[in-house]
Amino acid sequence: MREREVIQQGFTGGQVLLALLGGVAAGAAIMYLNAPRSGVQSRARLQSVVDAARDKVTNAPHALREAAEAAQKAFTETLVEELEKSA
Repeated sequence: MREREVIQQGFTGGQVLLALLGGVAAGAAIMYLNAPRSGVQSRARLQSVVDAARDKVTNAPHALREAAEAAQKAFTETLVEELEKSA
């Protein structure tokens, strides 16, 4: 019984994903800082990465809203079709 309790107290999928992404970010930062570039080149490259990430984060709410609206529309259409079939 004790063994089962220990197994159930393991990590969730979200925790594992967060740890994986954190490790990837840390590894990328270490690689980036050890790359053979001048300071000006490194800062310019880092700025472009930050700008790209900012653009993705800015567009994420709009994309999520569109996806939610499409899912809601598909659900409503399917529900109406099923109700018409059963009537």
